[in-house]
Amino acid sequence: MKRIVTRTAILLSALFISVSLFAEEDVLPIIRKMDEVGQTSSSIAKMSMLTFPYSEDNSNYRDMKVLAYGKGEDNSYMEFISPKSIKGLRILSLEGNQWVFFPSTGRVRKIAAKSKDKSIQGVGGDFSYEDLGGGSMEEKYSFKILSSDEKLWVLEGIPIKESAYSKILITVSKETYQSHKVEFYTEEDGHKKDLVTEEFKTISGRLMPTRMTMLNLVKQSKTVVIIHEAQYDVPIDEKYFNPMRFYK
Repeated sequence: MKRIVTRTAILLSALFISVSLFAEEDVLPIIRKMDEVGQTSSSIAKMSMLTFPYSEDNSNYRDMKVLAYGKGEDNSYMEFISPKSIKGLRILSLEGNQWVFFPSTGRVRKIAAKSKDKSIQGVGGDFSYEDLGGGSMEEKYSFKILSSDEKLWVLEGIPIKESAYSKILITVSKETYQSHKVEFYTEEDGHKKDLVTEEFKTISGRLMPTRMTMLNLVKQSKTVVIIHEAQYDVPIDEKYFNPMRFYK
């Protein structure tokens, strides 16, 4: 009995020390550094978006080509350039608001907050409108450190603003401050999706994610995004970030 009590005391002491270390380690500098390494004044990228209705079946997928522009942390513009069925579909994310242009009808629709958890109409896949929106991590979530080892942090984020998610868990490299995995949770489904970064490359002197997979654990589907080309800190026509002009 004495041996059991001693072991228990040791385990509790180790747990207390571990929790104390996490409490002492400030999470804000981590989040700010993550935002910093991913921040550019502007960006242009050509990418593929592959949607797999069954995550285990790699032979059945839809291949879409996308041209994406970014400006600062909050603003992005995406245009689907193939296949023909969705060519010309455009999504503008501007300071928390989103608009979609549907070439089949020639109409623009502003995305309501309650619809931001939906996948893109006509595109499908496992990225929601909210997933495609920009914004600083610090401004979107309140974080704490769940675990820490020599190479990685695991951070828990609780939304500060209205969100489709009840929380997220982010696995972050201590060397690069890049996110290797994001787990998404909802009140309804629990652990719903995983965003896994499978490849990083240095582009224009920046280490950037170039292949990411979003796994939908509820639907058992997945969407893969592959960045083929990218430019950073380059001039971009302001029309792409104007709700009255982005679709013209």
